[in-house]
Amino acid sequence: MRIWYQLVSSETGMANFLRATQALCDGAALPGTKVEVRGTQQGALGDQFRLFWNYDVREIIDNALAIRQQGGYDAFVLANSLDPALVELREILDIPVVSFMEVCCFHACTMGERFGLVVPNEKMVPRYREIPIGYGLRDRLASVEYIEFSNIRGFDSVFTDTRAGDDCVEQILAASRRSIERGAEVVIPAGPSATLLAQRGIFEVDGVPLLDCYRLLVKATEMVVAMKEMTGVHVSRKLLYQAPPEEYVRKVAEVRNIDALRPR
Repeated sequence: MRIWYQLVSSETGMANFLRATQALCDGAALPGTKVEVRGTQQGALGDQFRLFWNYDVREIIDNALAIRQQGGYDAFVLANSLDPALVELREILDIPVVSFMEVCCFHACTMGERFGLVVPNEKMVPRYREIPIGYGLRDRLASVEYIEFSNIRGFDSVFTDTRAGDDCVEQILAASRRSIERGAEVVIPAGPSATLLAQRGIFEVDGVPLLDCYRLLVKATEMVVAMKEMTGVHVSRKLLYQAPPEEYVRKVAEVRNIDALRPR
Protein backbone atom coordinates (compact mmCIF):
# COMPACT_ATOMS: atom_id res chain seq x y z
CA MET A 1 0.00 0.00 0.00
CA ARG A 2 1.35 3.40 -1.01
CA ILE A 3 -0.07 6.56 0.59
CA TRP A 4 0.43 10.17 -0.48
CA TYR A 5 0.29 12.06 2.84
CA GLN A 6 -0.20 15.75 2.05
CA LEU A 7 0.68 18.49 4.52
CA VAL A 8 0.46 22.17 3.62
CA SER A 9 3.70 23.12 5.38
CA SER A 10 6.63 24.21 3.23
CA GLU A 11 9.11 21.42 2.56
CA THR A 12 11.97 23.86 3.13
CA GLY A 13 10.48 26.27 5.68
CA MET A 14 9.11 23.51 7.94
CA ALA A 15 11.45 20.62 7.19
CA ASN A 16 11.80 19.64 10.87
CA PHE A 17 8.05 19.26 11.26
CA LEU A 18 7.82 17.16 8.11
CA ARG A 19 10.68 14.89 9.24
CA ALA A 20 9.12 14.42 12.69
CA THR A 21 5.73 13.61 11.15
CA GLN A 22 7.31 11.15 8.71
CA ALA A 23 8.96 9.35 11.61
CA LEU A 24 5.62 9.03 13.41
CA CYS A 25 3.91 7.71 10.28
CA ASP A 26 6.68 5.20 9.62
CA GLY A 27 6.26 3.84 13.13
CA ALA A 28 2.49 3.54 12.77
CA ALA A 29 2.31 1.93 9.32
CA LEU A 30 1.81 -1.79 8.84
CA PRO A 31 4.55 -3.79 7.09
CA GLY A 32 4.01 -3.22 3.39
CA THR A 33 2.51 0.24 3.85
CA LYS A 34 4.61 3.13 2.56
CA VAL A 35 3.57 6.58 3.76
CA GLU A 36 5.11 9.48 1.83
CA VAL A 37 4.80 12.71 3.82
CA ARG A 38 4.77 15.66 1.43
CA GLY A 39 4.64 19.41 1.93
CA THR A 40 4.25 22.32 -0.46
CA GLN A 41 6.67 24.83 -1.92
CA GLN A 42 5.75 27.86 0.19
CA GLY A 43 2.90 26.67 2.41
CA ALA A 44 1.92 27.64 5.95
CA LEU A 45 3.01 31.23 5.40
CA GLY A 46 0.09 33.36 6.59
CA ASP A 47 -2.39 30.53 6.12
CA GLN A 48 -4.69 32.00 8.74
CA PHE A 49 -5.64 34.44 5.96
CA ARG A 50 -7.80 32.72 3.37
CA LEU A 51 -6.38 34.62 0.41
CA PHE A 52 -2.90 33.18 1.03
CA TRP A 53 -4.37 29.79 1.90
CA ASN A 54 -5.92 29.46 -1.55
CA TYR A 55 -2.50 29.40 -3.20
CA ASP A 56 -1.56 26.34 -1.15
CA VAL A 57 -4.86 24.67 -2.04
CA ARG A 58 -4.07 25.09 -5.74
CA GLU A 59 -0.76 23.29 -5.28
CA ILE A 60 -2.46 20.43 -3.47
CA ILE A 61 -4.97 20.08 -6.31
CA ASP A 62 -2.10 19.99 -8.80
CA ASN A 63 -0.44 17.19 -6.80
CA ALA A 64 -3.66 15.21 -6.73
CA LEU A 65 -4.25 15.64 -10.46
CA ALA A 66 -0.73 14.39 -11.16
CA ILE A 67 -1.51 11.26 -9.16
CA ARG A 68 -4.78 10.84 -11.05
CA GLN A 69 -2.88 11.00 -14.32
CA GLN A 70 0.15 8.92 -13.39
CA GLY A 71 -1.26 6.50 -10.79
CA GLY A 72 0.89 4.65 -8.29
CA TYR A 73 -0.93 5.49 -5.03
CA ASP A 74 -3.68 3.74 -3.09
CA ALA A 75 -4.89 6.79 -1.14
CA PHE A 76 -4.49 10.55 -0.95
CA VAL A 77 -4.41 11.85 2.62
CA LEU A 78 -5.24 15.47 3.40
CA ALA A 79 -3.08 15.62 6.52
CA ASN A 80 -3.73 19.33 6.92
CA SER A 81 -6.51 20.01 9.40
CA LEU A 82 -8.34 22.63 7.30
CA ASP A 83 -9.70 20.16 4.71
CA PRO A 84 -7.98 21.73 1.68
CA ALA A 85 -9.88 20.85 -1.52
CA LEU A 86 -11.58 17.90 0.16
CA VAL A 87 -14.73 17.91 -1.97
CA GLU A 88 -12.83 18.73 -5.16
CA LEU A 89 -10.45 15.80 -4.74
CA ARG A 90 -13.16 13.32 -3.83
CA GLU A 91 -15.00 14.33 -7.00
CA ILE A 92 -12.05 13.67 -9.30
CA LEU A 93 -9.90 10.92 -7.73
CA ASP A 94 -10.66 7.21 -7.97
CA ILE A 95 -8.73 6.42 -4.80
CA PRO A 96 -9.81 7.22 -1.22
CA VAL A 97 -9.26 10.81 -0.09
CA VAL A 98 -8.88 10.82 3.69
CA SER A 99 -9.36 13.96 5.80
CA PHE A 100 -7.44 14.76 9.00
CA MET A 101 -10.37 16.60 10.54
CA GLU A 102 -13.05 14.09 9.57
CA VAL A 103 -11.05 11.22 10.98
CA CYS A 104 -10.13 13.04 14.19
CA CYS A 105 -13.56 14.54 14.87
CA PHE A 106 -15.49 11.33 14.31
CA HIS A 107 -12.93 9.25 16.20
CA ALA A 108 -13.17 11.71 19.10
CA CYS A 109 -16.92 11.05 19.12
CA THR A 110 -16.17 7.38 19.90
CA MET A 111 -14.07 8.40 22.91
CA GLY A 112 -16.30 11.01 24.56
CA GLU A 113 -19.51 12.97 24.09
CA ARG A 114 -17.88 16.33 23.33
CA PHE A 115 -14.50 17.30 21.96
CA GLY A 116 -12.42 20.45 21.75
CA LEU A 117 -9.88 21.77 19.26
CA VAL A 118 -6.54 23.46 19.99
CA VAL A 119 -5.47 25.54 16.98
CA PRO A 120 -2.36 27.58 16.09
CA ASN A 121 -3.65 31.14 16.55
CA GLU A 122 -6.72 33.28 17.27
CA LYS A 123 -7.39 34.21 13.64
CA MET A 124 -7.94 30.53 12.81
CA VAL A 125 -10.66 29.98 15.42
CA PRO A 126 -13.66 30.83 13.15
CA ARG A 127 -12.43 28.57 10.35
CA TYR A 128 -11.83 25.66 12.69
CA ARG A 129 -15.25 26.14 14.23
CA GLU A 130 -16.86 25.97 10.76
CA ILE A 131 -15.38 22.58 9.90
CA PRO A 132 -16.94 20.28 12.56
CA ILE A 133 -20.18 22.24 12.35
CA GLY A 134 -20.14 21.43 8.62
CA TYR A 135 -19.87 17.75 9.56
CA GLY A 136 -23.07 18.08 11.59
CA LEU A 137 -21.19 18.00 14.91
CA ARG A 138 -22.21 21.38 16.32
CA ASP A 139 -23.52 19.81 19.53
CA ARG A 140 -20.39 17.66 19.95
CA LEU A 141 -17.96 20.60 19.71
CA ALA A 142 -17.19 21.97 23.17
CA SER A 143 -14.83 24.78 22.16
CA VAL A 144 -12.02 25.93 19.90
CA GLU A 145 -9.02 27.24 21.83
CA TYR A 146 -5.85 28.78 20.44
CA ILE A 147 -2.16 29.09 21.18
CA GLU A 148 0.11 31.94 20.09
CA PHE A 149 1.64 31.09 16.72
CA SER A 150 0.65 33.86 14.33
CA ASN A 151 3.66 32.89 12.21
CA ILE A 152 2.85 29.22 11.66
CA ARG A 153 6.31 28.53 10.27
CA GLY A 154 7.61 29.43 13.71
CA PHE A 155 6.38 25.98 14.74
CA ASP A 156 9.37 24.41 13.03
CA SER A 157 11.72 25.48 15.81
CA VAL A 158 9.81 23.50 18.45
CA PHE A 159 11.27 20.29 17.00
CA THR A 160 14.89 21.38 17.40
CA ASP A 161 14.88 23.95 20.23
CA THR A 162 14.04 22.32 23.56
CA ARG A 163 13.00 25.56 25.23
CA ALA A 164 10.73 26.50 22.32
CA GLY A 165 9.25 23.01 22.43
CA ASP A 166 8.67 23.19 26.18
CA ASP A 167 6.92 26.55 25.81
CA CYS A 168 4.73 25.21 23.01
CA VAL A 169 3.72 22.14 25.05
CA GLU A 170 2.87 24.41 27.97
CA GLN A 171 0.62 26.50 25.71
CA ILE A 172 -1.07 23.41 24.24
CA LEU A 173 -1.80 21.95 27.67
CA ALA A 174 -3.15 25.29 28.95
CA ALA A 175 -5.43 25.60 25.91
CA SER A 176 -6.53 21.97 26.37
CA ARG A 177 -7.47 22.68 29.98
CA ARG A 178 -9.54 25.67 28.87
CA SER A 179 -11.40 23.39 26.49
CA ILE A 180 -11.91 20.81 29.23
CA GLU A 181 -13.39 23.52 31.45
CA ARG A 182 -15.88 24.19 28.63
CA GLY A 183 -16.94 20.56 28.50
CA ALA A 184 -14.42 18.78 26.23
CA GLU A 185 -13.90 15.09 27.01
CA VAL A 186 -11.40 14.65 24.16
CA VAL A 187 -9.01 17.24 22.73
CA ILE A 188 -7.79 17.37 19.12
CA PRO A 189 -4.51 19.29 18.73
CA ALA A 190 -4.52 20.66 15.17
CA GLY A 191 -1.38 21.11 13.11
CA PRO A 192 2.21 20.63 14.30
CA SER A 193 1.01 20.55 17.92
CA ALA A 194 -0.15 16.97 17.32
CA THR A 195 3.29 15.87 16.13
CA LEU A 196 5.05 17.60 19.02
CA LEU A 197 2.83 15.96 21.65
CA ALA A 198 3.15 12.51 20.07
CA GLN A 199 6.91 12.89 19.74
CA ARG A 200 7.07 13.60 23.47
CA GLY A 201 4.65 10.84 24.40
CA ILE A 202 1.96 13.18 25.75
CA PHE A 203 -1.46 11.65 25.08
CA GLU A 204 -3.54 12.79 28.03
CA VAL A 205 -4.12 15.80 30.28
CA ASP A 206 -6.18 15.65 33.49
CA GLY A 207 -7.69 12.34 32.44
CA VAL A 208 -8.74 13.64 29.00
CA PRO A 209 -7.28 12.09 25.81
CA LEU A 210 -5.15 14.23 23.50
CA LEU A 211 -5.52 12.62 20.10
CA ASP A 212 -2.43 11.24 18.39
CA CYS A 213 -3.76 12.68 15.15
CA TYR A 214 -1.13 11.89 12.54
CA ARG A 215 -0.71 8.24 13.48
CA LEU A 216 -4.48 7.85 13.78
CA LEU A 217 -4.69 9.15 10.21
CA VAL A 218 -2.31 6.44 8.98
CA LYS A 219 -4.38 3.68 10.59
CA ALA A 220 -7.66 5.13 9.27
CA THR A 221 -6.21 5.26 5.76
CA GLU A 222 -5.04 1.66 5.91
CA MET A 223 -8.59 0.71 6.91
CA VAL A 224 -10.36 2.57 4.07
CA VAL A 225 -7.93 1.16 1.50
CA ALA A 226 -8.54 -2.34 2.85
CA MET A 227 -12.31 -1.81 2.68
CA LYS A 228 -12.00 -0.64 -0.93
CA GLU A 229 -10.04 -3.79 -1.76
CA MET A 230 -12.74 -5.96 -0.16
CA THR A 231 -15.81 -4.17 -1.56
CA GLY A 232 -14.65 -2.19 -4.56
CA VAL A 233 -16.31 0.92 -3.07
CA HIS A 234 -14.70 3.92 -1.36
CA VAL A 235 -17.01 6.90 -1.95
CA SER A 236 -20.59 7.72 -2.92
CA ARG A 237 -21.00 9.08 -6.44
CA LYS A 238 -24.43 10.51 -5.63
CA LEU A 239 -24.71 14.30 -5.19
CA LEU A 240 -21.79 15.77 -3.18
CA TYR A 241 -18.96 13.61 -4.55
CA GLN A 242 -20.47 12.91 -7.96
CA ALA A 243 -17.62 12.75 -10.48
CA PRO A 244 -17.68 14.81 -13.68
CA PRO A 245 -18.19 12.77 -16.86
CA GLU A 246 -14.93 11.97 -18.66
CA GLU A 247 -16.02 13.85 -21.78
CA TYR A 248 -16.58 16.93 -19.60
CA VAL A 249 -13.14 16.51 -18.03
CA ARG A 250 -11.60 16.37 -21.50
CA LYS A 251 -13.50 19.47 -22.59
CA VAL A 252 -12.40 21.46 -19.53
CA ALA A 253 -8.81 20.30 -20.03
CA GLU A 254 -8.94 21.62 -23.59
CA VAL A 255 -10.67 24.93 -22.88
CA ARG A 256 -8.62 25.75 -19.78
CA ASN A 257 -5.41 24.12 -21.05
CA ILE A 258 -5.00 21.90 -17.98
CA ASP A 259 -2.48 19.23 -18.93
CA ALA A 260 -3.04 17.30 -15.70
CA LEU A 261 -6.64 16.59 -16.73
CA ARG A 262 -5.63 15.11 -20.07
CA PRO A 263 -5.34 11.33 -20.46
CA ARG A 264 -1.93 9.79 -19.94
